[in-house]
Amino acid sequence: MKNIKFNTYKKINKLNNYFTEQFNKISNFRRSKFVKISNFNKLLILLISFLFLYLFYLSIPTLYNKGDLQKNFTSKLLEEFRLNISFSPEITYSILPSPHFIIENVKIFNNDNDSPKELSQIKKLKIFIHQTNFIHQNKLKIKKIVLEEANFSISKIDLDFFKNFFKNKFSEKKLFILNSKIFYKNIKNETISILGISKLSLLYNQRKLINEIVSKGKVYNIPYNLKWTKDFKNKKESIMNLKINNLNLEMKNINSDFNQNDLLYNVIKIGNTKLETEYKILQNKLEFKSDSSKIYNGNLSYEGEIFLNPFDLKLFLDIEKLDLKKSLITLNLFRQLLKSNLLFNQNLNANIKIDLNEISNNKLVDSLNLFLNLHNGNINSDNSYLSSNKIGNLILTNSSLENITNELIFRGSFNLVVNNQDKFYRTFQISKKNRKKLTNIFFDLDFNFFNNELKILDFRINDLNDEINEEVLRTIENLNLHKDNEIKNWIDLKNFVNKIFISYSG
Repeated sequence: MKNIKFNTYKKINKLNNYFTEQFNKISNFRRSKFVKISNFNKLLILLISFLFLYLFYLSIPTLYNKGDLQKNFTSKLLEEFRLNISFSPEITYSILPSPHFIIENVKIFNNDNDSPKELSQIKKLKIFIHQTNFIHQNKLKIKKIVLEEANFSISKIDLDFFKNFFKNKFSEKKLFILNSKIFYKNIKNETISILGISKLSLLYNQRKLINEIVSKGKVYNIPYNLKWTKDFKNKKESIMNLKINNLNLEMKNINSDFNQNDLLYNVIKIGNTKLETEYKILQNKLEFKSDSSKIYNGNLSYEGEIFLNPFDLKLFLDIEKLDLKKSLITLNLFRQLLKSNLLFNQNLNANIKIDLNEISNNKLVDSLNLFLNLHNGNINSDNSYLSSNKIGNLILTNSSLENITNELIFRGSFNLVVNNQDKFYRTFQISKKNRKKLTNIFFDLDFNFFNNELKILDFRINDLNDEINEEVLRTIENLNLHKDNEIKNWIDLKNFVNKIFISYSG
């Protein structure tokens, strides 16, 4: 070790002697009787000399011993950032934009000394250093670190490590993560979800006494902005704010130091909808409920649970009252979710039931019971139904939601159970000569969510097994082929139903 330090000092002295010799030559030349130098030139020479001297000083780290540098950085990153990093020998030094070392193919491990587990592979780690003392290699001070193109692989057994990491104070020196991904995996090492990170900064703010994380990226191809803080002054309270502009969604999560079975709080805003949720995290699931949420001035309550491994959502919502015309933001949110393909994720399973007890300002429908079933990329709403106090129930017997050549297509088979045929005929203003005994109306349809295109595929009255009437078939084809005949409102629907019954009457 002494020989290494002696050789380093020898190289530095040699460069210094060379620089001094060249400077003396310039000085002797200046004193020559044949040369006259203006004050401006003297200043310029002085500045150039200082520049060369500064660049020489900045170049000193190129002479460092890489083996000692690895040991030094390993110790400092563990002590200052609580990161157990394994360095490769691929170390280079760069002056611009400020002095820093670049280490390629780096790995991060957890703090288990007996059996360390790899948490991340980093393509490039940059360690920026202060310029205070480059002469002494062992006195280097880290300014900040940057992780580029890192892949974090996290499973349930790693959560204790991250809980402890977030529970304690971060380093006062900034840590940046750029263009990276977090892969959450199940016990079979299968990827359940992926979080993309465009840029993340992490540090302990000494002035505010808080840990702080600011991040932006994509989750399931949906851009997000996230800010998380942990207050060490105020009962160690942590607050997370998440914004997803594409979905017009904001979320705020507030809780104290995490302990299993603690009751935690969450607030989500989507347009005029505000969801206030209490939840707790158990061994392998998250339980949640709300009794005080609002949706367009109507009361909303819900409860459910999320199983974490594998991911599975069970959710029941009870909505007191809703005006569908005023819920366009919520419908747009659903449309954006469909466009993102989030609901078609192979690792997403969910059973959702929604009871809408009163639909206001609607001439035909009074209430809704919706079932949404997601299983390994397949989606259906089987057994959902709309209720009309005037007429009866419209039941969705069989359905699917598919992404076909970048077009989102809903396909469904319906059964309208008519409880009061007189009110049905009066509602749709069907003339008496076209009326017949009515118990059921069966029809199939396709609906394209992206261009709002509706196609009716089948229509039968009373008996599903009857052959379709040719006149009815022509009426349906005319609707499907001509955009001028599209059903856009209540009047269009009423006119179409009248044409169907006229066709049946011949």
